[in-house]
Amino acid sequence: MKNEGRRTILAALASEYRIRVSRLAPWTSSELQHLSGAVEDLATLMGGSARFRWEVRRLFVSKLSLDTSMAAVAFPVLGVVYFKRASWGNPPELKWQTVHELAHIWDMGKRLRLSRGLKGTTGSTYGRFVFQLPIPFKYEPGGRWLETRAPPLNALEDWADSVATYVYPGHAESLSPPRSGGPRLISPVRWNYVREQMQVQLPYPAQWIPYF
Repeated sequence: MKNEGRRTILAALASEYRIRVSRLAPWTSSELQHLSGAVEDLATLMGGSARFRWEVRRLFVSKLSLDTSMAAVAFPVLGVVYFKRASWGNPPELKWQTVHELAHIWDMGKRLRLSRGLKGTTGSTYGRFVFQLPIPFKYEPGGRWLETRAPPLNALEDWADSVATYVYPGHAESLSPPRSGGPRLISPVRWNYVREQMQVQLPYPAQWIPYF
């Protein structure tokens, strides 16, 4: 039954979203369910599976048993790759990470116009040189950034993080400092920019306003 359940999920991902899942490393049924759930959650807000297929195009998803500092990473050709530090035992965080990486793929398909647009809309800038990739300059997020949060590395991360917060505002709000660095709330200008890219336009959470 477990194998049949995995095959059903894989077939649905391929037919509805054009997502091919590499099985070089084993996937459990629950992992595939969380992957599929995150894809569906993002696609629903984008406007459905057809819009998702148009924006994201064909996508490969794989997992590697490598211990890196990252949970997952998005590549233009290889797609989304999960590593050992992905939150396999924490479904809400795993789905957050998945939507974050899917947002990168969406941005790449637009030749980074989405992240550049967010940077311009928020008035964010790049400052002094720092040793980091892919953009070796310190990112200064404009448009009001939550004071208790570390700033994103660049506009690409700012965009992907903002999309994940838009899709999962409850998770963003519930995170505690000791384990995750605290809440991942975003300012109204970021929320509104992401909302403009979505067909389902959600209202800004009123309880976040005092933080900005």
